[in-house]
Amino acid sequence: MKPENPKRLFPLFLVTDLDASQAFYERHGFAVVHRTDNYLQVGYGDGNELELCFMKPDAFPDGSVRPAFAGKGVIVSVPTPDADEKYQAMKRLGAKLLSEPSDKPWGWRSFFTVDPNGVVLDFFHVYKQMAVA
Repeated sequence: MKPENPKRLFPLFLVTDLDASQAFYERHGFAVVHRTDNYLQVGYGDGNELELCFMKPDAFPDGSVRPAFAGKGVIVSVPTPDADEKYQAMKRLGAKLLSEPSDKPWGWRSFFTVDPNGVVLDFFHVYKQMAVA
């Protein structure tokens, strides 16, 4: 029987320092799902939520080297049970916080932080159900 494919996205970032990435994500509540010398996959939540992947720029099977993520233009939204509690926990651990938690017009309460690669993380919880357009 053929295994079933997951039904969610797995963003993959090309980065040069997998150790710094792993240390950041583990410190802030993610678990390592898979790690090799050239690849890191971390998960957040109960295992059915978000996973992020990181790979070295020279790890492509064809031997080519591709540019590493330049640290601009990407925000990954991460569902968390309570954005205010997550903010306080990350603040205590010295994370680089870009904003305080605030209510967004689309029904999320969230704040922004950034990982060592420049990936902006938007930790949020839903504070108000919005009508679907």
